Amino acid sequence: MTRRLLDAAVEVFGERGYEAARVHEVARRCGMTTGAVYSRWPTKLDLFLAVIEYVIPQRMIFMVVGTDMPAVDKFATLGANLLSASGHKFRDLMLEAFVTARRDESLAEMVSRSLDTEASTLTAMVTEGKELGLIDPALSTEAIVLFCQALGLGTHLAVSMESDTRPAPSTDEWNAVIGRIIESVAAPRSEDL
Repeated sequence: MTRRLLDAAVEVFGERGYEAARVHEVARRCGMTTGAVYSRWPTKLDLFLAVIEYVIPQRMIFMVVGTDMPAVDKFATLGANLLSASGHKFRDLMLEAFVTARRDESLAEMVSRSLDTEASTLTAMVTEGKELGLIDPALSTEAIVLFCQALGLGTHLAVSMESDTRPAPSTDEWNAVIGRIIESVAAPRSEDL
C-alpha cells in the first residue's frame, strides 16, 4: 500500500510540481483516501521527502551499479538512456526536487546527498576506467563527474521542454554523439603517442 502511494506521488509531484500537487490527487490515483496518505506522512512536505528518498535508488545512475560491464560501457548505457522515456517520471520528480530545494533546507540537504552519492558512483566508474587504461588518466576525474551530472540534468531540461520547431535527435544520432564524447575521454592509444 505504501509503495502504491509513493508511486502515485511520484507521478503527481512530477507532473504538477510541489506547489501545485495536491495530496487528495495522490490518494485518488491509487484508490485511497487522503487520510491514508496523512496517516503515513503528516504534511505534503513529509510526503515529498519520502518520495525523493524512494526515487533516489531508482534513478538512472543506479541501473549500472553492480553490473559486470566495463566502465566505458556503463557510461555509454547511461548516455544512451538520457533520451529514454522510461525514466522520465523520476527525472521530472528530481527536477522538481532541485527547484523546491532552493526554498527548503531539509530538501536541499537530501538533494545534495543524492548528488554526492551519484558523484561517488560516477567517480568509482571513472577510477575503474582509468585503472583499466580505458579513460585518460591525465583528465580530471572531478571534471568528468561534473560533466556527466550536468549532461544528465541538462538533457532532461531540454527534452522536457518539447517543441515542434526544435528537432529532436534520433536514438542513433544521440548514441553517435555520446559515443564521440566517450571516445574523447579515452586513454590515448599507443599509435597516437
